[in-house]
Amino acid sequence: MPLVRSAAIRDEGTTVSSHAGRAVVGGVMDSQVAVAAVDVAALGTEVPDADVSVTIGPQFLQLFSEQLYKSPNKTFEELISNSWDAEATSIHVGFSPNLRVSDAIVWVLDNGESMDVDGFKLLWSVAHSTKAHRQSERPLIGKFGIGKLATYVLAHQLTYICKFADGVIRAVTMDYRDIGGDPTALHIEPLPLPVRVLTEEDLNVFLASLGGGDKIRQSLAALDNPDVWDEYQEFGGSVPPKPEPSGTWTLALLTDLKPLGREMQQGRIRRMLRTSLPLGGNVSIVFNDEPLKSSKLDTPEADSWVIGESLGLAHITLKNDDAEDEIIQVSAHASPYPHVIIDGLGEVTGTVTLYQESISKKKSDTKGASNGFFVNILGRVVNYEDPYFGLNNLNHSAWAKFRAAVRIDGLNGSLAVNREAVLDSRELEIAQAFLKELFNLARTTHDKAKKAAWPDAGEVLTETWGTVPLEPLQRTIEDALHNQSLPSFVLGSEDEPTREQVESWDTVETPADVISGVTFESLDSDTNLVVYDISTRRIIINENHPFAREYASTHELRLLLRDSSVVELLSRAYMIQMGVDEATLGQVDLHRDQLYRLVARLRRRSGAQIAELLEEAAIHSKDKALEQILGDALESLGFVVERLGGSNNPEGVARAPITKKGAAKKSSYAVTYDAKSSINKKVKTGNVGVAGLVRHRNDHSAQFTLVVGPEFESGALTKECTLHKVTPMRARDLGTLVILNATKGPMDLERLKDVFSLYDPDEVHEFVEGLTQEVISLEHLSYTDLFSALHEIGFDEPDMLTTPVIAKTIRDQTGNKEYPTKKDVYAVLHGMSILAPNMVRVQSDNVFLGARPDKLRDAILAQLGKIPVELASDLTDII
Repeated sequence: MPLVRSAAIRDEGTTVSSHAGRAVVGGVMDSQVAVAAVDVAALGTEVPDADVSVTIGPQFLQLFSEQLYKSPNKTFEELISNSWDAEATSIHVGFSPNLRVSDAIVWVLDNGESMDVDGFKLLWSVAHSTKAHRQSERPLIGKFGIGKLATYVLAHQLTYICKFADGVIRAVTMDYRDIGGDPTALHIEPLPLPVRVLTEEDLNVFLASLGGGDKIRQSLAALDNPDVWDEYQEFGGSVPPKPEPSGTWTLALLTDLKPLGREMQQGRIRRMLRTSLPLGGNVSIVFNDEPLKSSKLDTPEADSWVIGESLGLAHITLKNDDAEDEIIQVSAHASPYPHVIIDGLGEVTGTVTLYQESISKKKSDTKGASNGFFVNILGRVVNYEDPYFGLNNLNHSAWAKFRAAVRIDGLNGSLAVNREAVLDSRELEIAQAFLKELFNLARTTHDKAKKAAWPDAGEVLTETWGTVPLEPLQRTIEDALHNQSLPSFVLGSEDEPTREQVESWDTVETPADVISGVTFESLDSDTNLVVYDISTRRIIINENHPFAREYASTHELRLLLRDSSVVELLSRAYMIQMGVDEATLGQVDLHRDQLYRLVARLRRRSGAQIAELLEEAAIHSKDKALEQILGDALESLGFVVERLGGSNNPEGVARAPITKKGAAKKSSYAVTYDAKSSINKKVKTGNVGVAGLVRHRNDHSAQFTLVVGPEFESGALTKECTLHKVTPMRARDLGTLVILNATKGPMDLERLKDVFSLYDPDEVHEFVEGLTQEVISLEHLSYTDLFSALHEIGFDEPDMLTTPVIAKTIRDQTGNKEYPTKKDVYAVLHGMSILAPNMVRVQSDNVFLGARPDKLRDAILAQLGKIPVELASDLTDII
């Protein structure tokens, strides 16, 4: 019996067609072709009694083509798989330049075993494959007998023109539109496809009339003399010698492309052929006249391993949640080629490579390679769309530089029908455990090299070390732009990446380009302390963040904050590369930001310190220092302070968050404030700049204006302030209000509002004195009663209490059923939180006390002792 290219050999997906007995060339009936097209069905001689019967029904096509093959690029691979199974050593692939024109064609030509009449008949046997029973030195990819249906989703017509071992050229055409009838039928009455014999002249005439036919003719001439024969075997195994001419060939021609076929991406298919199909010593592929070299990269390698003895791997471990871990033995061999034998899986070959640079970034498209696992089963990579091969937690920084090309034929029994996925099985579990060991090997090597690459003292001093820690940030941003989801440390992360961000990142070539600078900027106070701006590639420190306001008052502190912020952001990016998911990191970011804000509050200057510093800064320092402490003082009184400064701005705006009693409408007010220090103690009229203060008030829609200084000139200044409604306040008077607030409870900002209608510093002083006496005359809870209650409660270590519990304990001790209320307790504790902010925190009814009562009392006394004598007056008699 002559050797035939059976359906089992060609069943993985190629066909060409004749419609109603006439050839269709380029998707147009011959009677409609503008140029003189030759009817292939009219060439040569029809073989008598050699019709190929097709019984495939519409439902069968729908189930075993459209449902299995969703990607046109992946579907096209079936044609190349057929060539591989036919033992082709040379494959030529051709596409029309524009697949959307009506006469576009796609073709695959190979020098493998071809088909005669019996081969054509077996080709269209439904779900029948003889590949599994055929003897071959090359493992076969196809085994289900349905791959031939892949072309149904790409084109209406498929034609085979074959030169068999007997030297005869035969052709058969299939038009899927001839399969009509009941759309739910799995089978139809036999549809005959005539087989014709062509002479060389017939073939030349046909190719001459076919758009792109000259390319096919050139490929036929070069078929048995491949330009590329690379002995590099990425997937391991033996390297066969350069093949002898076969004398046989098969041309699969797709015409009248369907919409999905017109969507095939030639660049992506080219890349796929280079990376996911056998190359090197197995087969040569020419794609649109370009010989495809093997997928070995030109990128410099950091290290590489051949799967075999060099791995030093004696066993792998299968993790079991409900039982003991299982040890799987691995034996390494050097002959006849490097390989390992894994119990339960069989022979495994291949290579593992760790590159010096990332091979997964966008530019890798031009290199035709990417990172991850490439698992080859019987000569075909099955996980092209999933480089993780189902494994999790591999987002280590080494992953972007890692590539493992592994041949595991033992997974063939677990392949899905479409051969694009591996079904769950024990073999799959073993294979995944082995692959993870390969990655761990590369990761360990990567980490050792990276640790050794950190700069020494000389490199740090010359600032040539920048690229070492910046790679994770570069990789994180690239992944984020690709996935259209920005990490939370990026400015504007709540939105999808903008065109400006993407275009800006296109200019990044190396890790050194990732950071263009580190700057302090005024962002919204709710924004995190440190963020990254993709558009400008800057790390930005938020000046309005409470932590930055507290720790950026001097040049040295700003430098420290800058460096620590860079470390924080780079560490955050590294955590992403280590595989920590974004949801977890988001929670960490939120917690870190809350800690920053808490620390800023805890380290904030106490009320006594503020009062002391107010007067000192007003006399002995420049305006800048007074500006800072002035903002602190207004915050301690309960104002919400927005610090501004700079040209054409006040030093800040203080807003009183109050609500009218019995009304839902807010009656908050805003005050623009400025500081005027003077070593001569008195601020002169000309230095105040009253007109400018009024402009600031109007610009910020404030109701009042406050200017604070050590002392003010009398006469002209008072007239100017009265005319323009500017309130001049001495620093000492503001200090008195701060101490009053700290010792007698929260300031009534509605009552304090009256002071901003006074424009003479003496009148302001009288108001403050009057308010002080008014507050002192009210009944106040003493610190002694408060500390006694804490002892009664049994409070002897840092703990959380509530104001209602403390109030009830004091009432029980004193026998006064009406006093104090929880509001009275809150007032005293609020004052304590200003005097000793690192020991007392009050939020609504909750109180956190960070020391025993005796330690807390000592701290309060110490703070009261720091109150300037001039301010102490009657305020300290409550202990």
